[in-house]
Amino acid sequence: MTEPVAGVTAQEVREVIFPKPPMGKRGYDEKSVDDFLQLVVRRLDGRGQLSADDVRTVTFPKPPVFKRGYNEDVVDDLLDRIVATIETMGTA
Repeated sequence: MTEPVAGVTAQEVREVIFPKPPMGKRGYDEKSVDDFLQLVVRRLDGRGQLSADDVRTVTFPKPPVFKRGYNEDVVDDLLDRIVATIETMGTA
């Protein structure tokens, strides 16, 4: 049985700080994730058109060589919470 996924607020997304991936791993490109999360904040504030499917299908590139980026698992967990939140907003 899976755990229920808690919703997320625009303020939480604004304040999120992602850890780096384990040493030797490259996660997601930081700027790409940050840019996408700006779209998420607009949607959660009721000003954007982002759908749950848009969040489900987003892909992020790897960071530049010698950069670690954001931990993929932590970003993916937040994206799952964002999908659940958008779906409960009624117009996913």
